[in-house]
Amino acid sequence: PPPETKLHFLDYWRIIRIRKTVILAVFLLVVITATLVTFVLPESFSSTARIKVERDQSDISGIFSGPTMSGYDPYFVQTEFEVIQSELILGKVVEDLKLNVEWGKKYAGGEVLRTPETMVLLKGRMDLKPVRNTTLIEIKVYSDKPQEAADIANSIAQAYRKHRIDQRKKMSLGGIEA
Repeated sequence: PPPETKLHFLDYWRIIRIRKTVILAVFLLVVITATLVTFVLPESFSSTARIKVERDQSDISGIFSGPTMSGYDPYFVQTEFEVIQSELILGKVVEDLKLNVEWGKKYAGGEVLRTPETMVLLKGRMDLKPVRNTTLIEIKVYSDKPQEAADIANSIAQAYRKHRIDQRKKMSLGGIEA
């Protein structure tokens, strides 16, 4: 059988010693480049709002129904993500915070943006994700101003909360009328 070629730690050390200038030059080049890129990029802030989302359940049980356990609905959270990103919710946020005017000054040279344009910008700055093993949704908003990011995230959460309360009232009033 052919002899096994085993490299010992000292063999590796010899190679490192021989190539130390190349290794050091590459390391310094990477560190300097990363530092320069970090200083050149503009500041970006994020703000997070967490909301608890549960499916609507009737508070009145039927004649033959006892306590029921509702099953897990894998599409519920995704549906709520789409509701949060809908024109219904984001339109209220744009209107409440007057983002058409504010972002028009910043991005359109002082002209007032139209609501669909503002909503596209808002969707690009917004990130929704579920909190693992919970019924919580995290609404994260990025901005170049920390207060603006916080205001937008909180406004989205409040608009969604108001939407859910209005939905619940409508269901209750419909049940009372019936």
